[in-house]
Amino acid sequence: MQPPQDWDKIASLLKPVYTAPTEEAALDRFAEFADAWGRKYPAIVKLWENAWEEFTPFLRFDTEIASSAPPTRSSR
Repeated sequence: MQPPQDWDKIASLLKPVYTAPTEEAALDRFAEFADAWGRKYPAIVKLWENAWEEFTPFLRFDTEIASSAPPTRSSR
């Protein structure tokens, strides 16, 4: 689990991943996140990599619907 002091930083870099307009854009944003935090939090990167196939259909939703979906406690 990541320390509380990093939550805001991590969330700010992951938000562009799950709000990206396309899968390609999401992958680019995720690569930026992995570059910035992958050494410190490899488990977060691994979690996203393992869940990528389940996550990407979410990107097909209209951006208005996708952006209104509430974040889950587990994504913090």
